[in-house]
Amino acid sequence: MYNLFQLFKIRGFGEFISDTFLFLKLQGKNYFKNYLKFAFIPLLLLMVSMAIIGTFYYRVFVTSFGYTQTETFDNAFVTENAVMLVIGIIVLLFVSLYLSLLNYSYPVYYLLLLAKNNEEKPQLRSVRELFKNDLGRLLLFGLLSLITFLIVGIIGFAIAAVLTFVIIGIFVFILFIPFLMTWYSLTLYFYIDKKQSFFDAFKHALYTITNNFWNIVGASLCMLIITQVISTIVTIIPYMITMFGMIFGMQQGTESIENIDGSSTSIFMVAMVLVYCFSILVSMILGHLLLIQTGLVYYSEREKLEYNTMRQSIDEIGKYE
Repeated sequence: MYNLFQLFKIRGFGEFISDTFLFLKLQGKNYFKNYLKFAFIPLLLLMVSMAIIGTFYYRVFVTSFGYTQTETFDNAFVTENAVMLVIGIIVLLFVSLYLSLLNYSYPVYYLLLLAKNNEEKPQLRSVRELFKNDLGRLLLFGLLSLITFLIVGIIGFAIAAVLTFVIIGIFVFILFIPFLMTWYSLTLYFYIDKKQSFFDAFKHALYTITNNFWNIVGASLCMLIITQVISTIVTIIPYMITMFGMIFGMQQGTESIENIDGSSTSIFMVAMVLVYCFSILVSMILGHLLLIQTGLVYYSEREKLEYNTMRQSIDEIGKYE
C-alpha cells in the first residue's frame, strides 16, 4: 500500500499548486515512467527526423555563407538528400500530431484511472487501451480545437494588443495565455471523462474557469512561470556550452565527423541538435505539470457538484461495520 493521493477535493489557489507537487511526490515516478514508455518510439522518431532536417539545413547554411573553410556549397548535396529531407518533414509532422494527442490525453487517462481506484497506481496497459479506444474522438478533438481555439486566440490576442496602449492591456495579455491553455486542456477533461461533445465540453470548461477565475488562472500563471524557469535553468547551461564551443570552433577551424559518403558533419552541429532535442523533451515533461494541475481543477469542480468524498466516506463506514 502506498500513500493515497486525494483527487476529489475542493481546492483554492494554494491547493492547486501544492497538490500538483504532492501528486508528483506520490505518483510522479509511476506517472513519468509509464509516459516515457508510451511515448518512447514517437519521441525517438521525432529526434531522428529533427536530426535529419537539422543536418540538412546546417550543411546548406554553413556552405552557403562560408562558415567552413573545407566545404563549399554543392547542389549535388541538396539533390541527393532531398528525398531524406521530405521524409524527415513528413515524419516530423505525423509524429508531432501523435505526440500532441498523447501529451494532452495521457494525464486525463491517468487521473481517470486514479479516480476510479486510488488504491492502485494506474498501469500503462490501461492507459494505452483507453487511448486506443478514444483515438478517433481525439483526432476529432484535435481538428475542432485547432479551429476553435485558433479563432479565440486571434481575437483574444488582438484585444490584448489593442489594450496594451493602456496599462491594463499588459495584464490582460499576461493572463490570457494561462487562461487559454487551461481552457484548452480543461475542455479535453470534460470531453474525455464525461464523454461530452466538443462544444459542450468547451462551454463547461469556460464556465468552470470563469466561476473561479482568479484562483484557477492565477494558479496556472504561477505554474507556467515555475515550469519556464525550471526549463530555462535545465537547458541554458548546455546551450551556452554548445554556443561558446561553436564560436571557438569556427575561429579555430571547425572539427568534424567524417560521414560514410565522404562528407563531414560538424560536431557542434550534432551537439546543437542534441541540445535542442533535450530541451524539447524537458519542455514536454514539464508541460505535464500544468496539465496535471488542470486535472485537479477538473476534479475539484466535480467534488463541488458530486460530493464524491462524502459518499466515499459513507461507503467506507458501511464497509467496516
